[in-house]
Amino acid sequence: MKARRLPLDGGQALQLAGVVAAIVLATVVNVLAARHFTRWDWTRDRRWSLSAATLETLRELEQRPARVEMWAITGSTDPVEQGLRQMLAAYSAASSRLDLHWIDPDRDTVQLVDLQRRFGLEAGRTEDGRVATDAVVIVASGDRHWFLTQADMYEQSDDVHVKPREERALTQAIRSVLGGDKAKLCFTVGHGELSLEPGKDGRESLGTLRSLLEKGNYELLGVDATAPGAHEPFGGCTTVVVAGPRAPFTPQEANRLRTWLMEGGSLFAAVGPLDADTDTGMTPAGLDDALAPFGVALDDDLVHDVDPGVAIAEMHGEGFFVSPRAHAVTASLVSGAAESHPPRVAVFFARSLRHVSPPGSSPAADLLVTSGGAYAKKSIVGASAWTDAPRPDPGDPRGPFVLAMAAERPHVGPASARGPRIVVAGSRFLLSEENWRQPRPLHGAAFFVDSALSWLAARPAVVDVPDKAELAAGIRVSQEGRDEVRRYVLVLMPLAVALMGIAVWAWRRSSDDRPYGADDTKRERSP
Repeated sequence: MKARRLPLDGGQALQLAGVVAAIVLATVVNVLAARHFTRWDWTRDRRWSLSAATLETLRELEQRPARVEMWAITGSTDPVEQGLRQMLAAYSAASSRLDLHWIDPDRDTVQLVDLQRRFGLEAGRTEDGRVATDAVVIVASGDRHWFLTQADMYEQSDDVHVKPREERALTQAIRSVLGGDKAKLCFTVGHGELSLEPGKDGRESLGTLRSLLEKGNYELLGVDATAPGAHEPFGGCTTVVVAGPRAPFTPQEANRLRTWLMEGGSLFAAVGPLDADTDTGMTPAGLDDALAPFGVALDDDLVHDVDPGVAIAEMHGEGFFVSPRAHAVTASLVSGAAESHPPRVAVFFARSLRHVSPPGSSPAADLLVTSGGAYAKKSIVGASAWTDAPRPDPGDPRGPFVLAMAAERPHVGPASARGPRIVVAGSRFLLSEENWRQPRPLHGAAFFVDSALSWLAARPAVVDVPDKAELAAGIRVSQEGRDEVRRYVLVLMPLAVALMGIAVWAWRRSSDDRPYGADDTKRERSP
């Protein structure tokens, strides 16, 4: 018997159309959600939010044909696993050109052996039988790869706290494997500059900055412009760095630097007051001829700022915070630009800068400015005996003063991507090792140097991700430990409570039928 097909009435057709529309809508929503994935970070200290430097690196990755692969070699019992998983999820959400692979060394034996053969990964078993490797994360692109260890991810503060540094390590690794031609930063030597090589006195070296620059694919080179026959000492340099000289440049050196700059070079100079046996206790830096075409001149003075709002305690006015002015170099430091509460920039033992206008010079832009309560000492004779901020003399100028400037000249030819550039700061301590160890609210000087070098070299910003807030150290629990905790929580603790309840019930039940004795009567009647 052939079944008859009943026609749909209007209500049933409308219901069917609603079901189909709901299915189509759900499909469209899921497709859009997959293509436009967004993460929200509701943690108090923005624990899982990526910094501007990291986002810039990932944006650069999107423009490249090559992809970046990451292998996270960690098990579920490793203390770094949860934090690393959250951080890599943020990276994956910000870039579609990251391929993430998770490998549990205790279970994924085949993948682990493949990594050992490909990258020379070392693996072995610990005393508790767990497989441990010499890398937590491997980042690779093409024929380049970068290892990250647990020490790169966390710094132990004390027995119970660690400083998480996953973002800094991961972003530096990505920058390192992206490759490309390395920009050459040439650091002048021969004038008492801060050294690229680590020395006995950490304050006289560029250890932290050097590490950051090298991992940012910069090539660092010391150049002695004082050497005999050094007619073109800066050939091949992308940017020349004058890192806090203690002795002046000769006219010949300044002329060589000027010639190279006018041909399209760039310069970062951190030049504080130079001590000398003179009437004022200071001597000129000898860089006026090189800086004049850019409209910048260095004054021979020592700036003090005793304004309570900016002065740093116990520095007698010689250490204080400055106000950044809007510029590409200070974009992350100006309030209301990149962020509402940017880190502050502290300067120490600084000289002032002034604008000059020789023929053909370019106007310079102010970068860092003091408060109106500042004054500049034209003489520092007897400064070793100062126990407090010295009083300004009648001839000492009053602030505000400019402590850093930037300038760019027109293109030197049709093939040049930009004109000659300079950034000049009046303090050598902007390059001090301590600036890279400060917490984020005081990390402004490191950000300033980072941004200045990237602007001068016309490259994406050098990676410098400040430390996150300290966390309680994680504890790795083995399978045996988890089984033991499970036995205590699920068996032994409920059993102990049950036995105690039975004992109380039995005691109360045994006393329910006991007669009211004379001793009990006496206890009730006694006051």
